[in-house]
Amino acid sequence: MRMPNAIAMLAAASLIGLAGCGSAPPAPVDRFYRLQPPNVGQPQGKVTLRSIRADSLYAERPIVFVRADDPRQLRQYHYHLWLYPPAQAVREHLSSSLGVGAERNAIQLDVRIAAFERIVDGSGGKAHAALDITATNPAGAKLFEKRFQATQAAGDDSFSAFTAAMEQALQRIYGELAQELAGTKAGR
Repeated sequence: MRMPNAIAMLAAASLIGLAGCGSAPPAPVDRFYRLQPPNVGQPQGKVTLRSIRADSLYAERPIVFVRADDPRQLRQYHYHLWLYPPAQAVREHLSSSLGVGAERNAIQLDVRIAAFERIVDGSGGKAHAALDITATNPAGAKLFEKRFQATQAAGDDSFSAFTAAMEQALQRIYGELAQELAGTKAGR
């Protein structure tokens, strides 16, 4: 009786070993995306970026996406990542775009990333960004607190087109921010 059991066990072990030798698909490759530096905008005078933060999924490097038909559920791609976490990428992108620096006696900007995602809608998709920005004067008095947001259609469904659309959405936000800052300075 022992011999048939041993043969059965040996046959099962061989089958398991052969199953492991099958051709498995290659492991997915991580892909990294970055925001291209924009053309340096007009310096906004005495404006400095004091802080920028992102919470939850927006603080991580995987690209966040939402399906247009299920907007309450946020998901992350496993192999499509930002080169830098969004807060760092937006800090550099915003600073370059507005020409802000680290000046004393300047309007201080505090930024929180409220949305930084890809909207998957069956077409080329869209990039959606929302930044909550608080501006304070050098004495610490609040000048404004506002959400700036933009959605930009991507040229196609590639991640490169999505990244370019995110750059365009951010540029629209920066344009609105520059107008708000100009109005704040005019109203002093």
